[in-house]
Amino acid sequence: MIDHVADDPGLPFGAAVRAEFTRIRTHPGDTVAVVALNGVMMTVIWFLLPRSWFFTFTGPSGYALALAGWMYSDVTASNILAADPDRVLELIGDPASLRTVLRAKEAVLWMLVAPLCMVVAIACGVAEQDWQYTALVVIAVAVVPIGALAVTGLVGVFFPYHQQPLLWRWRQRRRFGPVVLRWSILTIAPYLVYPAVACAIMAVPSALWWLVDGIDRTQRLPTAASAVCLVVTAALSALCWVWANRYAIAWIERHSVALREYLSDRERG
Repeated sequence: MIDHVADDPGLPFGAAVRAEFTRIRTHPGDTVAVVALNGVMMTVIWFLLPRSWFFTFTGPSGYALALAGWMYSDVTASNILAADPDRVLELIGDPASLRTVLRAKEAVLWMLVAPLCMVVAIACGVAEQDWQYTALVVIAVAVVPIGALAVTGLVGVFFPYHQQPLLWRWRQRRRFGPVVLRWSILTIAPYLVYPAVACAIMAVPSALWWLVDGIDRTQRLPTAASAVCLVVTAALSALCWVWANRYAIAWIERHSVALREYLSDRERG
């Protein structure tokens, strides 16, 4: 089924999503395990360490926002090509289908993270007893990260790496630069790139909010200010999503020869 979908020049989005879910079920350690680990790490830090060291908003609703951010910062999201090299190799030269595949991968990661974070946001809303504000937080954890996720995926477009076992990397440790150092940097990169992009997306609405009301990091936003900031941020996030996917495809087309060579040789690390 997957092979047939990959060969279809008019690749439907639904088929690409089903193919990605099949890949994740076959290799759960690539995505599900990392997403779950990110969530556990964030929760441990939230409850055991000073929150102001790691998080911008430390009130009850901040937990849902932080959980979404950490779980979206998935290393496989920044290795979007080499995590599925066979499909990508088959679709290089078919930009429309390749764009569909990239969007499907982003959508599947969203489906793994967003529902849980929305439930957590609702649970926080029960504690705060402010359902109007809770609705805004639910929308925020579901919509706002989409642009940051797409831009973070550009890291894996520019610098893909093959998912080799740690034992293989240890045996190849003499090739320190391409096999160990490059891989180490690229596995850490999403935890730096995603927050940076998310902050950039929120820079304009945050500046507007600061000018109007000021920011108290220990409290939640006023509902009216939250609504305005959310609308502006969602619009910027959507623009980032469109731009990032278009730029990714253009870059792949320009570097298709080198990319084919790299993805075809797993020994390059």
